[in-house]
Amino acid sequence: MIGPGAARVLLAGSLLPFLWYAIRDQILHVTVRKVSIAENVIHALLAVFLTVVIGRAFLFQTKWVAIALLLFVVTGAVDEYVFHRRIPESEHDVHAKEHFGLLLFVAVFAGIVWVG
Repeated sequence: MIGPGAARVLLAGSLLPFLWYAIRDQILHVTVRKVSIAENVIHALLAVFLTVVIGRAFLFQTKWVAIALLLFVVTGAVDEYVFHRRIPESEHDVHAKEHFGLLLFVAVFAGIVWVG
């Protein structure tokens, strides 16, 4: 059994790799590839859903995490399959690491909830 304070510290720590690569991704959008308005709308939706996922994870509200994560995945698939088909290799590399960073956060959240 892990207390809520320790669980939040673990969650925060597991979120750091994702945040690092998300910041690098945003820098690439400004420096390497101009992002269209449509893609920016998708990114705004992704940010909203991800804010809910992260915020509700810190409150241990699994239902809302699951719903927002599902919406994030569907919207992210649109982003990947429509806008990221021929992106520069440097951006592709950052995206892959960003995705694994987010998976780490979700896996830590799932483990904390499972251990209870």
